[in-house]
Amino acid sequence: AKMFYFNSSCLLDDSMRGTTMQAIKIAKKFGASIFFDLNLPLPLWESSSETKMFIDQAWKQANFIEVTKQEIEFLCEIKPSEKFDTNDNDKSKFVHHKPEMFSSLWHENLKVLFVTNGTSKIHYYTGTCNGSVLGMEDPPITPFTCDMSSAGDGIVA
Repeated sequence: AKMFYFNSSCLLDDSMRGTTMQAIKIAKKFGASIFFDLNLPLPLWESSSETKMFIDQAWKQANFIEVTKQEIEFLCEIKPSEKFDTNDNDKSKFVHHKPEMFSSLWHENLKVLFVTNGTSKIHYYTGTCNGSVLGMEDPPITPFTCDMSSAGDGIVA
């Protein structure tokens, strides 16, 4: 395989976490890129500090990372804006943060950090450039759409 993909769900259990980290090591040995799709279900974790500790271990192994706006706010300890696609068109949903905001999360093997916000813009950051592209062109199916992962799923595909 050219790419090893995983998300934080496999970090919840000690044995799954160990197996995942071993699989990453083997994948790297054979030249695969590592893609970490954070997909962070906070209620499944014991505490914020535990979550950040295990995320940090996995984060440092990844070449490509996809996080949502809410996940990056959690990791960078930014007060959440709670602006989601289906609520309104407030400009805060479309803010493109400066790369400096993520400097504590950057590491030498990271090639691209993607930050998604549901169906809004997809923001990308590399070691040399950053920008954004439009997310899904069509509005959500209904004003009550609850699955806002389409932009992240599109990146992974």
